[in-house]
Amino acid sequence: MKSKKILLIVLSIVMAISFSLMATACTPKADAPAEEPPVEEPPAAEEPPAEDQVATGEVQQKKIGFYADAADSYYQLVNDALVALANQDPETEWEVEYKVGQSTAEEQIKAVEDFITAGYDAIIVIQNNADTTSECIEKCKAANIPYFGAAHYFGQVANAGDSAGSSNFDFVACGVAAGEDAMKKGVKKVINIEGVLGQGSAADQSLGFLKAYEDAGKSLGEKADGSKWTAEEVAAKKPPVSDIKGNPDVVIVAWASGNWMAEPAQKEMANAISSLGKDGWDGAYVQNNPMVEGAIAAMTDAGLTTEDYWLGSSNGREISWGWAKEGKISLDVNQPPTLEGAILYQQLKAYFGGKEYRKHLHPYITPYTKEDIATVESSLVPIEDVPKFIEKVNDGSLVSDINDPKFLEVEGNW
Repeated sequence: MKSKKILLIVLSIVMAISFSLMATACTPKADAPAEEPPVEEPPAAEEPPAEDQVATGEVQQKKIGFYADAADSYYQLVNDALVALANQDPETEWEVEYKVGQSTAEEQIKAVEDFITAGYDAIIVIQNNADTTSECIEKCKAANIPYFGAAHYFGQVANAGDSAGSSNFDFVACGVAAGEDAMKKGVKKVINIEGVLGQGSAADQSLGFLKAYEDAGKSLGEKADGSKWTAEEVAAKKPPVSDIKGNPDVVIVAWASGNWMAEPAQKEMANAISSLGKDGWDGAYVQNNPMVEGAIAAMTDAGLTTEDYWLGSSNGREISWGWAKEGKISLDVNQPPTLEGAILYQQLKAYFGGKEYRKHLHPYITPYTKEDIATVESSLVPIEDVPKFIEKVNDGSLVSDINDPKFLEVEGNW
């Protein structure tokens, strides 16, 4: 809870003193000298520094419950940006309780129930799964408490429209950006390390990567019956190489899950390299930066250099900017959770203030490569450096207003 300095208005005291002095001056005195000494003016009230002045709007004193499905640095950064923006706003006096689960649906339901029982003014959830979110929305609606979602899409559930707002990236678009760069550089045999196999954000990135080839008229191979594999089918079914016939322009030669973390990704990358050999693949799509760290370590351990392969990701943290400048990675997509925090902050403030607002949004993304990082870097949104993010929001050097068309509407049952 941050303290709010209140400017005390002393005008009435000043006026009272002035009237008293005027009355005294007008009353005749028997021995009054011909010329009375000047009356001293009362000292003027000191103006506080501009940053200490309270805005004219009503201060929102609210308690917000924020549940994250796992101990993920990405999720934490959404919360950190939200809290930082609220803390600097003289109109928002919010208390945000951040709870972290261990990736179970039961924990999500229990956390939402606890927030409801405690009488929180709003609830934010980074979900375990969409069906569980549907149940939680129903509980919040019954309690007349607004439900906001972050990070993952839930617009497919029937009661999604009962939510008060949401923010999640268009992960298909992130994958498309990666696929376009890989295709341009002639990549055909790809190791694909997803965050979690089948998880929405991970599956969508894989779909987008394959769609880039499909949309360009490239072949993903044929099935045993001669029909063509589609990007959607390959992303969902993850067929082994033996099930892909014909002359495909791109093949996922190894599917793996790194659970969004460096150590398991390093293990999976090492297994793939051991199985395929150095010539059995020419690129790797590793879906976030912690997993890229693991992949680079595995390649180094195997005596391989990343410059000899296409290595792409969809995360875009500051460490990756350096990798691109050093030529260690081929492409990444700046996908800042800090922007998700900015969206939630604006949605919550508008909701509490009874104002209209855009409710379901994709933050914008910025792809960058080792070839263009020098010119693109200044436009990238800080991710792990939250103070720098706040600085850029305040000086207007990045787009953060949710009314800007760079923030896209999310399709769904809204």
